[in-house]
Amino acid sequence: MKTGRLVLILLALFTSGCAVQGRYDWNQYDQRLYDYYKNPATGEAFAEAMAAHVQALETAGKKPAPGLYAELGTFALSRGDSRQAVAYYSKERQAWPESRGLMSALIANIDKGKAEVSK
Repeated sequence: MKTGRLVLILLALFTSGCAVQGRYDWNQYDQRLYDYYKNPATGEAFAEAMAAHVQALETAGKKPAPGLYAELGTFALSRGDSRQAVAYYSKERQAWPESRGLMSALIANIDKGKAEVSK
């Protein structure tokens, strides 16, 4: 009898988790990313849309979805804007402490690259 109840409780927990709407506003991130991978020429439009979305979330006092700051940082870095990349990586690190190690490593690599260039 206890096993049956346990199974029912677990089933209820799993199915209720599936019914929850998204916790974060991704602003069609998956479709836009797919479009970008399919047609790299749309990269700038993708980055601009994500930057505008993140700005709107910040203005509304909402926390962007995990990885959005990092994605914007990577786009900035691909354009050669290391200052902006570090700013976005720092925001990701602050908003999502679990990303601290990776974001700190990325920032350190950028700083190392700047130091090597200035030699």
